Amino acid sequence: MVREGRQGWTVSEDKGRVRLKVRGRDVPSQSAALPFDWAPDQVADALLLINRTYAAWKAGGLTLQAALREALGASDKQSHRVLKSWPAIVESFRESLQQGRNQILDKTWQANYEPYLFEALRLLRQPAPPADGYELLKRTLERWKGKPASRFACCLALRNFMDHAVARHSMSPSWRIDQTSIQELRGRPPEKRTKATLTDTELLELISAIETRNPRWANVLRLLTQYGLRPCELQCITPRHTDSGVVGLWCSYRKVSGPNKTEPRWLQPLPLENADGELMTWELAEAMDAGRLPWPVGQDGLERKLDGHYVQQFLARQPEWKALQEKYARKGLWLRAYSFRDTYSVRAHRMSVETAQICRAMGHGLQAHSRAYETATDRTTAAAFSALKR
Repeated sequence: MVREGRQGWTVSEDKGRVRLKVRGRDVPSQSAALPFDWAPDQVADALLLINRTYAAWKAGGLTLQAALREALGASDKQSHRVLKSWPAIVESFRESLQQGRNQILDKTWQANYEPYLFEALRLLRQPAPPADGYELLKRTLERWKGKPASRFACCLALRNFMDHAVARHSMSPSWRIDQTSIQELRGRPPEKRTKATLTDTELLELISAIETRNPRWANVLRLLTQYGLRPCELQCITPRHTDSGVVGLWCSYRKVSGPNKTEPRWLQPLPLENADGELMTWELAEAMDAGRLPWPVGQDGLERKLDGHYVQQFLARQPEWKALQEKYARKGLWLRAYSFRDTYSVRAHRMSVETAQICRAMGHGLQAHSRAYETATDRTTAAAFSALKR
């Protein structure tokens, strides 16, 4: 039986496919083949279609075949149309994100999409699955009650997934999740955390301490510090000769932001002030060009392809980094691997580099810079005003 109260409605296997049958005293026996394989991962989609077919049939005046066509949202000429399996659409969506324009990493998929889509699939496999996008989002969010950041991420993941399902797999527009539904269901937004930035002294002491234990990782931190890199850009930099003939570092990374992509760029070294008040830089471009910049290696002995995950993972094991995190946490500030990039921004502004040039060096636009990056701290602001009194 398909569902309690729907006497006479049964399903059976027919040559590896699902066949729906209706028998009753008041109606002639009827059957219809459903566009699904007789397989566990097709159950949720089959039940959803059967429930919709039942609603159309119960309204009266339709044969089982006609009710099925209406449930499929198809005309007589389109009655061959097949609904896609939800798991298959999830896989298609993953491929579009990882192989298409966005080209996200496995870790990004696993963190930002997989938990929410798998919970949605679980709900769609239930005997009484959600009937549309609004109901699916509402029920999926229940798992992350009291977790604003996760609820927000869930809304984005399901909205993008359903846009893909409708646009690429001909699912009904009723599965789309609009902004009104998101605003209604997600609850209060997550509190925005204030990001921490490091002083030049803290950076130099951190790198010096790590140098004694792991010189290869010290090189990574020098690059992040001196060039304000996104951690994922560590695998996209190469030494090249500039037009003036000196060796510089070229970053081929192109960040996707909506319909836009950032341009590849020359990286610009930004000096730090040491304990003696002298400005200093490391000759990292020259060292990389000469093959004298050893890189972290994995257990296989090969150089690591580094990103934010691996940088954060390494830092989390370092006692100096833990101490800095605790120090800034007491001030209500958030220290993370990306803080090297925010620190570069603050340092450039402190040194009076023009904002447009900072943006070009960092590889983003003015709007993104003002919206997402730290440009000043209480410390640099106080120092700037103190200088006016001299």
